[in-house]
Amino acid sequence: MPSIVSSVFEPLASIVDTALVGRLSTEALGSLAISVAIFNAITWMFNFLVHASTQTVADYEASKDSQLLRGRIKIALIVATFVGVACSVVLWFPQRFWFELAGGKSILWDQFQDYYRPRTIFHLFTVLSITSLSILRGYGRLRLVLVLMIISTGANIFLSWLFLYPMEMGLKGAAYGTIAAHFLTLILAVYFVVADPRVGLKFLRAKTDKSQWLKFGKSSIDLFGRSFTLTVCFFTSTRLASQLGLVALGAHQVLLQVWLLASFFLDGLAISGNILGARYYFAGQFKRTAFVFKQLLILGLCVGGVFTILYLLGWEAIGSLFTKDALVMKEMGKVKVLVILSQAISAVAFVFDGLLFGLSGFSYLRKHMIIGALFIYFPLALMSLKDPSLVWIWSGLVCLNVYRGLTGYYFVKTKVWRALS
Repeated sequence: MPSIVSSVFEPLASIVDTALVGRLSTEALGSLAISVAIFNAITWMFNFLVHASTQTVADYEASKDSQLLRGRIKIALIVATFVGVACSVVLWFPQRFWFELAGGKSILWDQFQDYYRPRTIFHLFTVLSITSLSILRGYGRLRLVLVLMIISTGANIFLSWLFLYPMEMGLKGAAYGTIAAHFLTLILAVYFVVADPRVGLKFLRAKTDKSQWLKFGKSSIDLFGRSFTLTVCFFTSTRLASQLGLVALGAHQVLLQVWLLASFFLDGLAISGNILGARYYFAGQFKRTAFVFKQLLILGLCVGGVFTILYLLGWEAIGSLFTKDALVMKEMGKVKVLVILSQAISAVAFVFDGLLFGLSGFSYLRKHMIIGALFIYFPLALMSLKDPSLVWIWSGLVCLNVYRGLTGYYFVKTKVWRALS
């Protein structure tokens, strides 16, 4: 439960930012949509730091080797620092390129920069805070992670509101609210990592051999391929939506927040699958692994069912939290059925992702994510260029999740069944 609840807080700050900014103007909402699309693309592309860090640290539970644990933490933080700095450099210099690639219009440029520039400069805080929380998850500090997420999200929401409205800083306010929250999370998470008796400051001097770097590197490369492909799908969805006009772009941004709220909620189950799968499977406890996986799938379907009912009954009320623009609401209504019916499908896809993380099925995930994108998502989404409609874009996203769920089921069933036999 701490894992599930803490995952809900991850997208909550972004959702509140969208709701707060959406009340400023449609142009501000569009500028935020372009900026968030770019930052999400970069963050998701490198989210191998999240899953690889959690999986390798959780695997420590099977060996109880503190030296190995400290070495893995050191590797994760070194890689995170390099990635954070590299991302800031890549994002800063070709700003106009990223803006135009995401489908930005000249009317949005000034407001886009207000949000984009501060977030780019301090992107290292984002990467390190995410990685530090993943390390805490890996060795079982799930209740602590929940507390840190509550503090971080509360700070983000309050500061964004303070900077946006009382202080009237515009989109810069939303950016600085997010930055401050990530910095606070980083400081607290690193403190608790170092305070753990199994780690301490000794991790700075921990020896890391070639095999540790190779294992983390291989998992990271496979996860990068998977994340890169998924990122391209989300990024191009925003790019294609921008071709349909400002109203469609605003509607797409709100729809993504609504859709990803359920996805991040389900990600809590995926994280549990990652942690428990690595802990039990690699300790040879195959029956326990199978039992846990079954329970997580049942919970996932229940969560998907709850969101289906929630969106079915409260669609208008939920949409009104993000925008008062009647045209945006009308555009959202065109894909209402797809978003509502996709909740159970997304539940299965996300839970199976977590189970595959725990079983180290990273190369399998990468391969099938690429196949799904090339032969399912892109053929459907690109139809929006011929027949302008968000329906094609969202059909591609939903059908991609169907494929992820089916291939994930096959892998987990085969892997666990073989171990039990």
